[in-house]
Amino acid sequence: MRLLSLTLLCCACGVTDPQTLRPVARVEGALSVPDGLSGDAWLFLYRPTEGPPGEPAFPVFVTGVGAQRLAETGRYLFGEVSANPWRLWGFFDVDQNFRADVDVLAQPTAGDRTGQGVEFNLQPGRPHVLDYTIADRVPFEPPAFRVENADGNTFALDTTNGVALTTLNLVADGLGQFEPTKTGFVIGLRDDDGDGRADDVDGDRVPDLTFTALLRWLPRPGQHPEDSDVVVPLVLNPAPFLSQLGGDVRQRLLIDRLSLTVLPQAQEVLRRNGRRELRTFGRPPVGEYELIVLGGNGQFWRLPNQLGGSVQSQALRFRFERAAP
Repeated sequence: MRLLSLTLLCCACGVTDPQTLRPVARVEGALSVPDGLSGDAWLFLYRPTEGPPGEPAFPVFVTGVGAQRLAETGRYLFGEVSANPWRLWGFFDVDQNFRADVDVLAQPTAGDRTGQGVEFNLQPGRPHVLDYTIADRVPFEPPAFRVENADGNTFALDTTNGVALTTLNLVADGLGQFEPTKTGFVIGLRDDDGDGRADDVDGDRVPDLTFTALLRWLPRPGQHPEDSDVVVPLVLNPAPFLSQLGGDVRQRLLIDRLSLTVLPQAQEVLRRNGRRELRTFGRPPVGEYELIVLGGNGQFWRLPNQLGGSVQSQALRFRFERAAP
């Protein structure tokens, strides 16, 4: 009798488990966008902690809702998503100039609306309903730029005398893609905790700016683990901007040129269990790098980028070599 009961129990589990434990599920919900505006909505699923307003990351899943469908149903849908923790982020493309085929044009531009990043855990076989609001107006264009002191197609980053530091002079440039009066480097005071006071995360007694710039190593296959990045910080003198901002975390400056100093001490950014850990790496490894500028609101720019085929300034490459002192 005991054996018969056990057999029946195992058979029952065999019938229901494939459906119950299916490793994918739908993610769907209602979209809330500002009244009186028309456009397309784009939504992205990133791994935990990735995506805007942090460093650029490739979304794992993307879905779009056209203007007509958005007006008719007001809903979005990701059809089959693997059961995992995810981060949802999206924006409302009012001017409909989103270009998924060009890296730096696949982002919000001036006049668009953005939502907040929302993390959730998708269970196997269970549809996840997550309503999403897109409301925050984007006041500026992405921080498109060219490097003014570049000479040639590759910028050598090593120092040659063992003392002098390399400086990159960045100049805002709409590149015929963006409105010039709204293109530049957006700088404000960081207030991630929303207490109305500027943050000082590194404890150096200097308020943190929303602007971030760095060089990210582009290792060849097999040179570095895929779960981490090696970056080289670019240092901006904050004094002139702190004076203009006057402690007001609500104010934003639009700057047309910046000088950044290359700090030749690399850091490693590790991704573990949905968290990012920063640790000292040492001397920057030899090889190619990309220059990334973050505006603090989810917008970014990188060099080189996919506009480089038609705009020479956007094809500029960066490289560290072992330079003799």
